[in-house]
Amino acid sequence: MTAKLVTLAVLGGATLGLTATWTLTAQTSGRTVRDGIFTSAQAERGSRVFGSICTNCHEITEFTGAGAYLEDVEGKPLWETFDFISSEMPEDDPGSLRPEEYLAVLAYIFSVYGLPSGDAELAVDRQSLEAITIVPPALAGG
Repeated sequence: MTAKLVTLAVLGGATLGLTATWTLTAQTSGRTVRDGIFTSAQAERGSRVFGSICTNCHEITEFTGAGAYLEDVEGKPLWETFDFISSEMPEDDPGSLRPEEYLAVLAYIFSVYGLPSGDAELAVDRQSLEAITIVPPALAGG
């Protein structure tokens, strides 16, 4: 009886380990913010929106500096950040910007953070944004 319990425990542990490995691989195998997910034009528009609206309450270093917001959401899908800011910001008039403006602000923040731009703009599409993971910029030479 004891041998059966040990065998079941080992098999159960192995199954859990494989499940955890599969889940981690599935979560990290998609696109990341390092993959040129926004255009430089989108980031420029975001800079204007950030400068005219967001700076009433925020400084860019709150999002891009050491220990800042982007480090707090590292490893999470971009959709979570978009969903939060588009429903909670600006604090004095939540949800008042167009979805494209929120994405432009994110593009600007990512550009200041050192992430590369690409050929396609971020689109207001939950499925696409859920498939993009927030990660820090690549280290120089890495």
